[in-house]
Amino acid sequence: MKEELYGTRLYINYSHLENNINYLKNSAKHMQIIAMVKANAYGLGEINITKKLEELGVNYFGVADFEEGIRLRDNGVLSNIIVMNPGINSIKTIIEHDLEPVIYNNFIFFELIKSIKSPSKKTKNSLLKNKICVHIKINTGMNRWGFLPSDLPKLILKLKNIKRITIGSIYSHLASAENEVDDTFTKNQISTLEKVKTMFSEELNYPVNAHIFNSAGLLRFDDTNNKFDYMRLGISLYGGIPHVNLKPVAELKCHIAQIIIINPKETIGYNRKYMAKKRMKIGIIPFGYADGLQRSWGNGLLKFYHNKKL
Repeated sequence: MKEELYGTRLYINYSHLENNINYLKNSAKHMQIIAMVKANAYGLGEINITKKLEELGVNYFGVADFEEGIRLRDNGVLSNIIVMNPGINSIKTIIEHDLEPVIYNNFIFFELIKSIKSPSKKTKNSLLKNKICVHIKINTGMNRWGFLPSDLPKLILKLKNIKRITIGSIYSHLASAENEVDDTFTKNQISTLEKVKTMFSEELNYPVNAHIFNSAGLLRFDDTNNKFDYMRLGISLYGGIPHVNLKPVAELKCHIAQIIIINPKETIGYNRKYMAKKRMKIGIIPFGYADGLQRSWGNGLLKFYHNKKL
């Protein structure tokens, strides 16, 4: 078999992916999933993962930059794709490929307006087909990027006067959803975005969708009384959170390339970090930087199963 040619192999279990999707859908039936497939779907293969998620009923996806979105479009993905971190110079390209940019400050917003008022030929063709769907990032306490709530009245006033823009959603990012000591802070973030959603909907005179729950937030804070329409999930889709109902979708396998014997006080690896206390048999596996291995995981931090034993 061809797979036997490779010393290191990553296997994706689609039945586990389906299990995770079904569990997460049932956890919050009133919300739809925005699946994060950025960074090559967390290293699992963005094209195959996205197409499988489409088969499982997911029709909204999030990517980090415009190149990831274009790659999905070029490979036949027709669903909605949010570009979470657009740059000023990529706005026109995002519009041309029917991608949906996140607007997180006035510089990005003004570039969007400029693209509408002075479109290139490709941008003009895209504008003739559809309105531009954008997503507004709100800073509720993460303090990375996003509009502050105090900035929003002016932004909404500008949005009212631009008929070619429609709001796909407003959203924010929970800063510390997994930490119980910060639960009051997290609840305040949730409450702030609920109020902002109400303000947008009332001022623009149409229902504006909103989302704030990441994986940890959904599993710890969701209740059916919240006002949110989407859950924005990444690591939980792939079973990367310890949870009784979520299954890891990835399995990495390696051949042992060589077995050697080392004596007491001999060292292993870069900077001689590990010194043998006794005579040892060690196995060398073909797994390194190119596969995502970091030196900091050495000396027992990263473990493997051998013959089903850790």
